[in-house]
Amino acid sequence: MSAATEVRAGLLNAHVPPLSDAVARCIQHTVDDLGPADLWTLARCTAMTHDDLAWGATASLARERLEQPDSLDDIAAQVIVDEIAERTPCRWGRHHSDTARAALYRTLADFADVLLEVSESSPTPLAWSTDDNVRRSSTVIGGVVHDVLVQNAENPPSSAQPVWHHPSPPAAHTAWQWRITNGPTGRASHGCGPFPSALAARHAAECAITALAAGRCSL
Repeated sequence: MSAATEVRAGLLNAHVPPLSDAVARCIQHTVDDLGPADLWTLARCTAMTHDDLAWGATASLARERLEQPDSLDDIAAQVIVDEIAERTPCRWGRHHSDTARAALYRTLADFADVLLEVSESSPTPLAWSTDDNVRRSSTVIGGVVHDVLVQNAENPPSSAQPVWHHPSPPAAHTAWQWRITNGPTGRASHGCGPFPSALAARHAAECAITALAAGRCSL
């Protein structure tokens, strides 16, 4: 669905399955029906980040200027993101709403992809050990040992933090992330996070191992 969303945004030239295109079109129509106040509410509830908005601004400007790209679009996109973060929805203009819509297209498509991935297979249960609040496991895929690590997440850069914080956050919050590595020194590595709990991070890591073993992705 994410690829179909980028195709519909004019950022990717690729063939996507009709079902994926239909879902992307449904997401787009749903978001298009929202006004600025509802866009802001949905963006806040999905913990939209500055990076998400930057992608949305770039996508909306690119779609608007397909025939005559402007070298200043990167600067314009950053200005739009800053204004969205600073203004209330009632002071948004067309570019602000278009940016939020484009970002929501991709965010909701990513959610749909995750739900589809989870529905297609059950996660592979791993045997975990805990040492100094770090969860470790390993499994063999294609004759190669893959090490799995679940630990406290590092503080993300400001651009990867939510633009609008949801009301009443917990007083203390520990985020978690997972990382999978394989092979000897110089091996491939991939991680993901943050997750709200160690259990959620472990479950996500087991889903990733399942996808790796099935050949649906690679490090």
